[in-house]
Parts: sequence; structure tokens; C-alpha cells
Amino acid sequence: MTNSKRAARMTGAGALALALVSAGLVSTTHTSASAIETGVGDPRHVLIESAHATGKTAVIEASERPVTSRTIATEPAEVVAQAVTIYPVDGVDDEFVLANAEGDVLALASEDGGLELLDVEPDAAAGDPLATWSLPTRDDRIMVVNGGSALNLFGWSTADGAEIGTWAPGDFGNNESWILHELQGDADAIGELVAPGAVPAMPDSVTARYSWGPSAELSDIAWDMPADEVWQQDGVVEFSGSAQGMFGDKVEIDARFTVGTVGDAIEQTMTSYAGARVATLKQNAPRTVDRTVSGSDITVTADVRWDWDAVAPEDLEHVGDIVVPGVEDLGFAAALRITLETPVETNQLLSGARTWQLHVNGDTDLGDLTNGDHDAEAFSDWRSGGATNRVNPNWVAYYFDRPRDLTRAAIFEPVEADNVGAVTFQYRNMLGGWEDVSAGRIVNDGGRLAIDVEFERVTATGFRAVIENKTDATWMSLSEIEAWGPGL
Repeated sequence: MTNSKRAARMTGAGALALALVSAGLVSTTHTSASAIETGVGDPRHVLIESAHATGKTAVIEASERPVTSRTIATEPAEVVAQAVTIYPVDGVDDEFVLANAEGDVLALASEDGGLELLDVEPDAAAGDPLATWSLPTRDDRIMVVNGGSALNLFGWSTADGAEIGTWAPGDFGNNESWILHELQGDADAIGELVAPGAVPAMPDSVTARYSWGPSAELSDIAWDMPADEVWQQDGVVEFSGSAQGMFGDKVEIDARFTVGTVGDAIEQTMTSYAGARVATLKQNAPRTVDRTVSGSDITVTADVRWDWDAVAPEDLEHVGDIVVPGVEDLGFAAALRITLETPVETNQLLSGARTWQLHVNGDTDLGDLTNGDHDAEAFSDWRSGGATNRVNPNWVAYYFDRPRDLTRAAIFEPVEADNVGAVTFQYRNMLGGWEDVSAGRIVNDGGRLAIDVEFERVTATGFRAVIENKTDATWMSLSEIEAWGPGL
């Protein structure tokens, strides 16, 4: 390469260094190919995306600026033209030669920095310290470093054609950090369960995805199919196929099929309490089971229905295990083992319940309504606009994550409050409707509200207290609400 050709491809400190060489004041710092015996390994083709200017890639081009920032192309041929070819230097960890599609090699113009392109083969460049780069990594980012210089997006520019030069390496700052994208597609593995003796039909196409976003449907897949004999017996059959990707890359597709027969279900288990209702168990029982597959440790998920008619009510009254079979027409055997433990009265609002309130001012946090403090205010339906803007009756509701049995409820006003004149406890039935519990509407004839009442057991998917005021001269407030029922 002549000095005049180099000068046309150099910037910054590199141009100054060349001027000094031309004047005979210093000598060139590039090491001749014969001075160091080395070579390079198989190349990789990558896009080097800026961590600062998302969607822009560093392009090596024979121009006044050897490296510039360009928007990542969408057409495959243009992407290939933007790609940087990375050659690993033989026998050296983290040392690479970088070149463009035309074979121009990126190098430092001098040890002080600046960039130029060399018209040499990668093997020759591997012996030149100024033409070999390291790629230190942190998380998903890299830096492109040669000695005391690193590729740097000057001026934090996000424009097409922005200059990429060199600067002293920092600590993975955004303008010196890059993300490598291989021009290599990835495809999901395929596979399924097949019955012994059945050869699976292979897909005609697969989707290849590339790390910076694009994807493509690839056809003409060459499958390396195994011999027919492997499909005759239980076991796992693994093989692969390949197709050409968007950028001439070879996309490998892994295939893994399990040959076997689907058998009975693995026994399911659940825990409840002695005295539970069949209706409650039905709602909480699993709706799917795992079925075994012969010759493997995989399972297949299947819908299930349980034969609750096989359970006598008296079977649920005692501590111990009961087994509920699957219905006869499932086509496979299934069993649900329910362990019944001694019941403990539990406030069902303390776990698996979420609140919903209406007609309040602002975002009242209802968490304090179940913190055990019967004295401090936790809910108020005060609204600006005076008494005529308040709502009567009002309510606070809870929705359960699963059906719960309830037998008792309690509700309290805070200290010095006195405006709740009646309370009606309601439960949400299995169809989503609200019904009064057997205690009905409870009138508060005294002062501060403090009600604790039992009622006939209900199976509820939610619970609420409907409150009515004594007078519209003031607002209603609550300190605590409880809904008790048997639990574990």
C-alpha cells in the first residue's frame, strides 16, 4: 500500500503519524508479516451494534473515515456488505483481525491511535500488533480494543455516517460499548411424542431468528433422518437437519422425538380438612393430570374429571386419606388422594384474598382492614362535597383465589366512630352472584359498631360487608373485618 493511499483512509492521530513518516522524522510502526510467524482461524461474520445508537452498526469502509456508523440494513445483501469479518489469531486468546467484505483489514495508524485500512491478507495482519484487536466483554457488551485505543463513537452521534474513531478505553461507557450480532440464525428444536412404529412427518419449513431482530422462514431443509428401525421401539430419537439462512449461514435444526405409549396418570394429591364439603373439594381439585409415557421419564398433560359420586359424605368427616377415582370414560386410570387434616378456624381474608372497594375518596389502602387492630381507622368512605355526596349503603368486598367455606364474620368501627347503623354480610356464590348469609341484616342499635356473628356454612368465592349509615351528617369508617371458616 502506498503512503498516499493510506493517507486517504486515515483520521486523527493516524494522519499525523503518517505525515511524520513521510517527512522522515519517524519510522512506521507496522510489523512486517515475515517478522512474526502466525495465522488466523475460521472467520465469523458479525454486526457490531452501538450500545448508544441502537440500530446502528460499525461499518469498515474504504473512505476518508475508515469506520462509520450506519443504520442496520434490512436487505440481506446489504447486511452482508455491512458485516465485519472477525478472524481469531491462532494460539492467542482474545485477539482478532477485523476486516470488511472486500478484505480491507482494520488497523491502528500508530500506537497513539487513529485508524487506517491495510491491503493485506488476514494471516499477514495477525503478525502486526497494530492490526490485532481484543474484544473484552461485560454482560452482553463488548469493547474493541488495541493497546491504549478503543473504538469510540465520536460526539455521541446517532446519525448515519457518524465517525467512529479511537479513544483511550474507559469502563464500558455507552459510546465505546458495542453488541456483537452473529450473521447466524437460530431455530427452535422440534419434536413430539410418537407411537411405536410411526415415523413422524417432518416440517417443510422452520423459522430462523437473528439476534438483532429479523426472522425468516427457511425451507428446503435437509434432514439427516435415522434408520426406520429406531421408530419401532420405546426411547428417544435424536437427529438434526439444516437449511440455508438469510445471509448464507447454515442454520442447524435439532430434532428430538420420544417414541412411546401414553399410559395411566400419576396419582394426584391435595390436602384439605376433615368436614370439608364435596362441593368445596370439587372446586379445588386439579383439572389436569400427568400421564406416563413408556420408555421415558416424560409425561403428557391430560384433562381429567373425578368421580365424586364415589365419595360418601361420611368419608369426609374424619382425619385421614380418601382416594377419588377418575371417571370411567377417561380412557386411562387416574386417582386423586386427598389428605384430610384436623380443621382450624381461620380468618380467610388473611391469605389468597384481594380487596375491592367502591364509593371512597382517594386510594384507600385496605390492607389495614385485616391487620388485627380493632381500634384504628382502616377504611373511610368520606368524599368531598358534603353529606349529599356520600353513598349509602356502601360496601367493602374481597375475592378469593379459590372457594372457601365460611361460618362466622366480624366487623368493627374504630375508636370514637359511631355511624354504621346496619350490616349485611354477603358471600359470592359459585356463579358469581352475591347472597346474604343466614344471619341476615344486623341492626346496630348501640354506639360504636362491634359485631361478631355466626351463620350457616357457605362455600364462597368472595365475601363482603354491606354497611348502612345512621345519619348522612357524617361518613362511615371501619377498623377491621374478618371472615372465619375451617382451614389448615
